[in-house]
Amino acid sequence: ITCPGVLLKDKEELYLSVSVLGQYKKTQCVPAAFPLFFQEKLVFEKAFADIVDPGDLVELLELDTAVLELIQLVPPVGKILATYEENTRDFLFPDPKRTCGHHGLDREILMKRSSSFTGIAPKLRFSTSSLITESLLSSGRSHIQ
Repeated sequence: ITCPGVLLKDKEELYLSVSVLGQYKKTQCVPAAFPLFFQEKLVFEKAFADIVDPGDLVELLELDTAVLELIQLVPPVGKILATYEENTRDFLFPDPKRTCGHHGLDREILMKRSSSFTGIAPKLRFSTSSLITESLLSSGRSHIQ
């Protein structure tokens, strides 16, 4: 995460929280100095037992919202510095014009800064990859995972 020219007045560490497909994960904490480097893979796995048509899966992903938050560990509960929200379909499968290279690699987004965050909006650079597989349930019904 870059944010040129911005110095954080609080010195507590920061982390990135990610919520996708009803699951929540967070990165390890890093020191409070831009640029922030989170060299981690967050893996989200979800089975959709009642989905047999890929079009239904697309609709489900469009209804879900991916939420990313940059959080600083300021007592008592932490302070959200910036957020990013997008429907999960567009987050996982961006338009080719929104990626710099191959599918999902090296994407850049501007986060929306909170009212308590001074300076320009933080820019997040990241990549996503998705794998959709079909599998059989024990009852013999197929579903998309």
